[in-house]
Amino acid sequence: MERNIVAFQGEHGAYSEQAIRKLLGETPVTLPCRSFQEMLDFVNEGEADYAILPVENSLAGTVIPAYDALIESDLLVQAEVILRIEHFLMAPKGRSIEEIKYVISHHQALAQCSEHIKEKGFEPKEYYDTAGAARDLATSEVPFTAAIASELAAKTYGLDILSRNFEDMETNSTRFFLMGREAVKCTEGCKTSIMFTTEHLPGALFRVLGELSNRNLNLTKIESRPFKREMWHYLFFVDFEGTIAARKVEEAIESIRNRCSYFKFLGSYRSDSSET
Repeated sequence: MERNIVAFQGEHGAYSEQAIRKLLGETPVTLPCRSFQEMLDFVNEGEADYAILPVENSLAGTVIPAYDALIESDLLVQAEVILRIEHFLMAPKGRSIEEIKYVISHHQALAQCSEHIKEKGFEPKEYYDTAGAARDLATSEVPFTAAIASELAAKTYGLDILSRNFEDMETNSTRFFLMGREAVKCTEGCKTSIMFTTEHLPGALFRVLGELSNRNLNLTKIESRPFKREMWHYLFFVDFEGTIAARKVEEAIESIRNRCSYFKFLGSYRSDSSET
């Protein structure tokens, strides 16, 4: 069986790599990258087959750099996966939670565990990446320090888990897109994602979205970002239920395209049922 290569941002053990495992199992080869742009470039250049892109967190909202990367990319969404984010407090073997004074992790992970950090009396220290914090803690002699990262990171770097579910809220989940070079055929349980810019005219956005409601297509997300190519214009990112393989979706997209000054189809793909 062919082993696909899937690129992700971060170090081995990152939540993005965990999302790959949830979606595709243990078969793919995972390729860590320094940035979203680098991993998308790897797919464009044929060095990777797919890339996994975190686009939205249930607590922190849209992952803005990911949407900025989508603007510049010609890749298409292949699937989505929703990953429940469970933070684990970990340290080198033999270290107990009683001797911990400092905790290192990405600033978002520290924020999502702030109540537990305060309760334990730890001093938080920001790190560039959750898995990177775990890796560096495992390979350096840093006293009195633990890291917050995924269970996969603890297993990857041989760290002991001192506390499970260290996050403050159980509703913390991240939505990921699997990106690839070709469009996929989706026939049921599908979503479609598009991005567009409307003219500066009264009711322009209303008329665009009306193409969906007039065809009974359910809008599931709308987000706006400044359009760097045109000053004071905004790009709208829209997700809705349905697939371009259906005639009414194809008609809606064509009508929306005709109403917009800029339009881009991001893909029709299998929706992750764990989102609801």
